[in-house]
Amino acid sequence: MILIVAEHGAKIGKKGERLYVSYPSAEIARNYVPIIKLEQLIIESKATLTSGAIDLLTANGIPTLFFRGGKPIGILHSYVAHGTVAIRRAQILAYESKLGTAFIISALKGAIANKRNLLRRIQKNRQLKPAAETVVKTKIAELEGFLHKDFSKILNKKIGIIRDTIFAFEGAAADAYFTALKELISPEFHFFNRNRRPPRDPINSMLSYAYSILTMKVLSGVLIAGLEPYAGFLHTDRSGKPSFVLDIIEEFRQPIVDRLILRLVGKSEVTPDDFEMQGEFCKIKDTFKKHYLSELIGTFTRAETNDQTSKTMTFEQHIIHQARHAGKFFKGESSEYKPFVLSR
Repeated sequence: MILIVAEHGAKIGKKGERLYVSYPSAEIARNYVPIIKLEQLIIESKATLTSGAIDLLTANGIPTLFFRGGKPIGILHSYVAHGTVAIRRAQILAYESKLGTAFIISALKGAIANKRNLLRRIQKNRQLKPAAETVVKTKIAELEGFLHKDFSKILNKKIGIIRDTIFAFEGAAADAYFTALKELISPEFHFFNRNRRPPRDPINSMLSYAYSILTMKVLSGVLIAGLEPYAGFLHTDRSGKPSFVLDIIEEFRQPIVDRLILRLVGKSEVTPDDFEMQGEFCKIKDTFKKHYLSELIGTFTRAETNDQTSKTMTFEQHIIHQARHAGKFFKGESSEYKPFVLSR
């Protein structure tokens, strides 16, 4: 299970082999959780985490994610690495070889396949107006064309040399996807394009919030796999930027986050009234945020099949598997990197 602490003033402590959550207003602690049942702790409020709780969490390899205002600010993870230095060395060396280029092209094509497959699913299951139907079909065809793009001429070049070419490819696919996505969402949400820092409409607010949690989930998976989170390929090096984590995330945005948002919108489980404007920032109200977070956590623990490998496991397990698969590819133990692709 995943324990979420979202109320201010909470204290997370340890009693035996259990965690507990207590509040100043309560005489006794509540939410006792056996550590053996806990998979992750998420703290979204100003809370106290005792040294005993930290010992128990790290000893059992359970990551703790810290958020403020919907943004990730840190992660507490066991000190002991779950991989070997050989994996990190291979990952860093791959940047200077064709392995890095092959990895990121495969990962991005997987991400584009997920964009196409999600649009196809929604288009088949919803009654769209003729004009919207035309736009969506056109953009699906564009994404299909991107998947057949021939990169053979640049596969032997270092990623640093051809990064601009790859970025242009990724940007064009993203534009096609969001143009189609706009047609699948009610105009009352005022969603016209992808925007951030700050998100200026309800859909972008949900996207940014969930992508932040996805970032922390992938960071945890990358650490478990023993890889270096800051040594990316497509995403450039910058202090404090987990570039490799951002590379892996591309495969999971649509299957985990975007699909959930489209479901909530389609079933009217979210409305514009669940948000409030603070200047240009569109903020999720606390009442809906609890429901949204609960749905998102449920998505991470749901079983799904990777269309590329036919492996069925939870999304949390898929994330760790993809990170480990990347490590094997960098070390030469796998001949190709197969991304996570949502079934059609």
